[in-house]
Amino acid sequence: MKQIKNQTTLKRVSDNFISLFILQFINYLIPLFLIPYLIHILGIDGFGIYSFILAIIMYGVQMSDYGFELSATYHISLNSKNQERLNEIFSSVLTIKVIIALIYLITIILLSFFIDKLYLYQDLIFIASGALLGHIIFPLWFFQGVEKMRYIMYLNGFAKLIFLLSIFIFVKEESDLYLLLLLNSITTIAIGITALYLAIKRFNIELSFQPWERLIFYLKDGWYIFTSKFAVEFYTTANIIMLGLFATPLVIGYYAVSIKIIHAVGSLLDPLTRAVYPYLVSVYQKSNDDFISKNKKLSIVIFAIMLPVALLVGYFSESILGIITGKEVNPLNVEILQVFSISLAIYLYGSQFTNMLVTIKATKFLNKILFITAGLNVIFAPILIYFFGVMGMVWLSIFLAFFLMISKGYYIYISI
Repeated sequence: MKQIKNQTTLKRVSDNFISLFILQFINYLIPLFLIPYLIHILGIDGFGIYSFILAIIMYGVQMSDYGFELSATYHISLNSKNQERLNEIFSSVLTIKVIIALIYLITIILLSFFIDKLYLYQDLIFIASGALLGHIIFPLWFFQGVEKMRYIMYLNGFAKLIFLLSIFIFVKEESDLYLLLLLNSITTIAIGITALYLAIKRFNIELSFQPWERLIFYLKDGWYIFTSKFAVEFYTTANIIMLGLFATPLVIGYYAVSIKIIHAVGSLLDPLTRAVYPYLVSVYQKSNDDFISKNKKLSIVIFAIMLPVALLVGYFSESILGIITGKEVNPLNVEILQVFSISLAIYLYGSQFTNMLVTIKATKFLNKILFITAGLNVIFAPILIYFFGVMGMVWLSIFLAFFLMISKGYYIYISI
């Protein structure tokens, strides 16, 4: 009986890993192949503006996610057989996400009247904001909690295919940047609505207005994860926004291309940690030692995979950029990617250690260390940009990534 149960668990985790892997491939690698076309049509400057606008929207996406991919997934996985609790969690999370997104959009609109760069691209930001709506109603956290990622894989694959085809058909010249952002908004909204409908119908979810005390409970429950994500964005997505305020579109373009390559390669294997997260939550409920043992094995697997990947990306940086951009590669762009490739060696430890800290209820420490890291970034990034240009920010990002990984790892070591 135990052997059958282990086989069932392995099959479920493997199925979710494969689904998440394909989903990550669709989300990161396929758009990466689109970069040569976009740079050819928009130019590297136009691509820089596009990346700047998209970074503003994605920051809103991260804000409205509120860390629910961990906190809500945790509650869904523990209550997957309790229909009443599923209805409550689903309705509460969706309500909170809508409220946060509205606050974010209102804040951006107000800031655009005081910050020249935001005012300059005000129309483009408005067009792109549809993507934020699509992400709000996309219940990825729910499907991950019930361990049914195959649905999302099919939906996302279809939506991304339509998006890519529509770009090749309609985006033909530099002035079509607005059309590119509009197409992104439309496809994101379409998949969001479809995924929401599927979750409601397939799992008999009944949406309802939840009392304030329920919303406050889930807000408090995910608070440290949310503020941790907020802090993380200060030295990831927010760095592109910061460059957009201080640097030229050309430099933003170089930086954005390298970041997209790193995120595409690193995130491709991120499903390894995400797929096992619900399983490891249940393991921790039963055995502390087993939880430690399985995470040690996961750490070894991560290192064995990611170190060679980091070395390969660093060594072939110029060739990779040549293929991606389809243009003669600028030495500065090569240097940016080579330095960023170092972070690939520890890329997956970020999500693994975060998952462990959430599981052992150490989100308060996670919050504290991430805010320290964000504070260091906010203080030193403008200074380093002033004295060393974009490379100052790149090296700072590498230093902070290692600082964060070591801090998380040490806390886990002394706590478990």
